[in-house]
Amino acid sequence: MIFHKNINEINFIKIESEDSKGVSLTTLIDDNQGAKNFFMRIMKIEKDGNSPYHKHDWEHENYILNGKGFLNTEKGKIPIKKDDTIYIPANELHCYVNSGDVDLDIICVIPSML
Repeated sequence: MIFHKNINEINFIKIESEDSKGVSLTTLIDDNQGAKNFFMRIMKIEKDGNSPYHKHDWEHENYILNGKGFLNTEKGKIPIKKDDTIYIPANELHCYVNSGDVDLDIICVIPSML
């Protein structure tokens, strides 16, 4: 069955953690909509905010919808901006930092079998 919904109809959940600031997340598509292989999320990072510095056992792909900042990795900082695409391999330490004046909005695609 095809699933369709406008992003303005979906609520974002604020992420509370000691090593992140100004982050909220929503799941756009997951197994509730019938997805079997991949889930799609959007992460919003407020001005001067950052996601947690972390790693996990799965790869993920990101697309920068809005804003600018950098991806902090074990190998250094990678500048990012609207319309950039990013592939993050499994077990790679990473976090996003918003260094711009507007929200940093990121589409994140992850495997469903976590």
